[in-house]
Amino acid sequence: MNNNLYAAHPVTGRLKVSLALAVLAGLLLTGCGGKQASVEPASAATSTATAEASAAVPGVVGLTLDKATDQLKGLGFKVEAKDIVDGKSIIVEKNWQVMTQDPASGTTAAKGSTVRLGVKSLDELAAEKAAAEKVAADKAAAEQAAAKAVADKAAAEKAAADKAAADQAAAAKAAADQAARDAAAKAAADQQSAQKFVQAPAQAPATAYYANCTAAKNAGAAPLHRGQPGYSSSLDRDGDGVACER
Repeated sequence: MNNNLYAAHPVTGRLKVSLALAVLAGLLLTGCGGKQASVEPASAATSTATAEASAAVPGVVGLTLDKATDQLKGLGFKVEAKDIVDGKSIIVEKNWQVMTQDPASGTTAAKGSTVRLGVKSLDELAAEKAAAEKVAADKAAAEQAAAKAVADKAAAEKAAADKAAADQAAAAKAAADQAARDAAAKAAADQQSAQKFVQAPAQAPATAYYANCTAAKNAGAAPLHRGQPGYSSSLDRDGDGVACER
């Protein structure tokens, strides 16, 4: 009779089945929740461990190698330095300056990984600086020399122009002075000639007659002015009052 319990009481049997299923589901949910609770702390621990095992690489370009090395090693990184000019051996780190780094500044890298630094000796940097300063000084000197050459050329051209103007002015003055002297000489000659003409009547006979200018000149009477003895209009061809003036 017990074997037919579900058949005799169908509703009670279904209730027991539902109750059993609910209990089973609760057990399953509880098990999953416990498993999840045990997994989540492990994931957080892993993330924390990962964060602690890595760090951001600082920028060390421009520092001397000793300071860059101290800073990187202090964060847990290894350092590998190499001369980027000619591969010289690095002995005294403070005599070298960091020029490049790999990984770059700000990159997150695992602690214990190697940061590679390219370095250059301070002597090399000093030599390069001196060479650059010399180039700059030579360039400045060349520019100054070029500017002086331009100024000298301009000054020479101005001096030449001033000399030409002075020579031209001197030549004009000399010509004017010569013209003045010539005019003065001519005036003096004309005055002497006029004086001679005034004295001529006293020397010439009152009834002087000259057949032509040659005769007047041979007699020392030429030139003859109108009113003087021996003057004749036939001898004064240009009618200017002076006969035999040539």
